[in-house]
Amino acid sequence: MTGKLKVYKGRPKGRNRVVKPAMALALAAVLSACEGVDVPGDQANERLSITNNQAALNARVTYVDEDVLIDGGSSVLPKPKAALIANNTGNGVVKVKLATAQAKGANSIKLKLKAYLASPEVEGELVQATAVTVSKDARSAVVSYNMRGAPRLGAVDLVTFKKRSRPKLSSTILFSDSDINSVTADGAQVYAAVASGAPEFTGPAVMERIRIKYDKMILDDNARVQLSSFAATSTVVTKNAVYATSGDGGHVAAFDKDTLEKLGEYPLDDARWVAWDKKGGRIVVAQGTPGRLAVFEEGVFPGGSMNLLNTFAFPGANIPESKSTVVVEGGKAFIAAGTDGVQIMCLDDGQILGSVPIPDPASLGLDPSVVVSNSVSVDEQLLFISNGEAGVYVARASDDFEDTGCNQTFSLTILGKLKFGDLQSVNHVAVVDKYLLIAAGTGGLKIVEVKK
Repeated sequence: MTGKLKVYKGRPKGRNRVVKPAMALALAAVLSACEGVDVPGDQANERLSITNNQAALNARVTYVDEDVLIDGGSSVLPKPKAALIANNTGNGVVKVKLATAQAKGANSIKLKLKAYLASPEVEGELVQATAVTVSKDARSAVVSYNMRGAPRLGAVDLVTFKKRSRPKLSSTILFSDSDINSVTADGAQVYAAVASGAPEFTGPAVMERIRIKYDKMILDDNARVQLSSFAATSTVVTKNAVYATSGDGGHVAAFDKDTLEKLGEYPLDDARWVAWDKKGGRIVVAQGTPGRLAVFEEGVFPGGSMNLLNTFAFPGANIPESKSTVVVEGGKAFIAAGTDGVQIMCLDDGQILGSVPIPDPASLGLDPSVVVSNSVSVDEQLLFISNGEAGVYVARASDDFEDTGCNQTFSLTILGKLKFGDLQSVNHVAVVDKYLLIAAGTGGLKIVEVKK
């Protein structure tokens, strides 16, 4: 997209709406606990509705305390030979080996399901959880929802984590005109990747910003910017900017995270996910059909463009309109590559260091079309993969991912599949510190405590 930037802002109607007596008492207690702080209440305008009333939010959460087992059965990988995949021509080799649930490594982590967060309803329709992002300080997470097919409906949840207390659903915003495909936040602002049906835009791809105040989303200074293509696919926040991607025939674009002034953009077809390599000072974008990784210099915008450092090919990401996330640790990109599992790439030279194949669909009794790696997340030595209807798989490295560079050899052991009683198709996983969050489509969000 070229031309003058347009920022669309909205203000709430009835910000301080009257609540029922029981709700008023609950709100008063919260206000008292916050020493007179004006905690935001429920808010709404013609297209957005925010629920900040804690009693209403609590009704969507079911707290449990259940062990999550790891199944290391024969369906973990399609065949033993496929468990040893490496690029022997490079300096580093990642060795992936098959393990069972009884292996020592499987007992080195303890997983406990702490809460279910039910998907919200928007205008009577149940929306599906599409993505989840955890803040770097592990204090909060944001969850995005969209509607499969028409109409365009969506939601964003803000979940907060306090020491010595349970995770809490702190705020929810419903969208009557937009699918929310993914979301990120920096603690003060939420940035949503949107497919909008709003008539004021020339196309559906939009990025929308929502402010956070005292762990509550608010409508003050709500703003939207037009992107190219048919849908925004992802966002990521750096120190001073927010980057957004849009799909087929789209771009990666950078905006000032406070003013939303466009800083630069670069045309990329089928841009699926954007990530920040903080230590390397790089912005990384996963593209599909075919699989490619575009690497940019962070914060550099020559002539309103972006400084492309390299484009590297990787196997996979060959299914149109699919999700392919990427995360960066230790100078390595971990790419969810669809039918080609997880690809591990050195960002310096594009070398494929190794890969983790998808589980065998036949042994699980599933159609191959529903078993794809669509999301990956890493934390210290742990790697979690969402494999669609096959569920969530976990692996453990011999060393911390952040401490191993491209030239160091390390092993990666597949521990197995996380066993849930009713897990729907998994769209996204995110892990940081003590929590694993699982965006499970219409099954909402699952919050799992991880003890290493």
